[in-house]
Amino acid sequence: MSFLPPLLLAQIRTCAKQLPSPVLDAVINLLIATPARYCDFALKASILKQLPNTNFRRLVGELLETWCREAIYLDSSAIASALATAIYCEVAAKNELSVELVWTGPTSEGIPLRRTEQVLLQLIHEAQREIILVSFAVYKIPEIAKALLTAMKREVTVRIIAETPESSKGKIPFGVSAALGLEIAQQAHIFIWPRNKRLTDSEGRYGSLHVKCAIADRKHLFISSANLTEYALTLNMEMGLLVHGEDIAHQVAEHIDRLIQEEFLVSLNSL
Repeated sequence: MSFLPPLLLAQIRTCAKQLPSPVLDAVINLLIATPARYCDFALKASILKQLPNTNFRRLVGELLETWCREAIYLDSSAIASALATAIYCEVAAKNELSVELVWTGPTSEGIPLRRTEQVLLQLIHEAQREIILVSFAVYKIPEIAKALLTAMKREVTVRIIAETPESSKGKIPFGVSAALGLEIAQQAHIFIWPRNKRLTDSEGRYGSLHVKCAIADRKHLFISSANLTEYALTLNMEMGLLVHGEDIAHQVAEHIDRLIQEEFLVSLNSL
């Protein structure tokens, strides 16, 4: 059995990551269009002349050169199979886990960035079963509140974990009812971290609930520096990551479930 050398594998992966699907399909079809051939100048020339884009031609040319140099014993069908396998793995990996940068504040030309409020609204609008919001502060976010009400009307479970004036001992001056409205406060499942469940130092100072995240349907996880406040969503410089990946989103949601079961997080309605 002949194995592909590491340099050739690396070049195949580079092509699978950087070339668009139509170009990759064309290269594979050209490799298998004729009876299996070994690498030679005529084959390379016939493939490259079909690629008008300079960058595409460079990447494919580097792949063909590496094939000729590192694995001349492999025929064109083997290279086509390896490239098709790499493409499949690349697509599968992207579907399993992908990450988007989220930013609020000054932007720079040429770098595509999504805004914090935009991402939160998308997660809430697209949620089918459950949305979990965790924030130190919640205040004056009417568009988020409106989206949450709409989600609850389509029977999406809404869980909110936040500091309150009582749980924070005055660190937060306003509660969830004041921030999101009485209707949400009555229909959503709201949890706090009781002071008697928090770690303290030798002087009796205790920690704060400082997590800021959103989880939609246990498939999408948004981790952010931004609180759920008007300033954080409009004026502050904030950064976050939107992670599309069921494993990691489910892991965080399950951890929250267990914190509730073990009463580290307690329903506000039970107090």
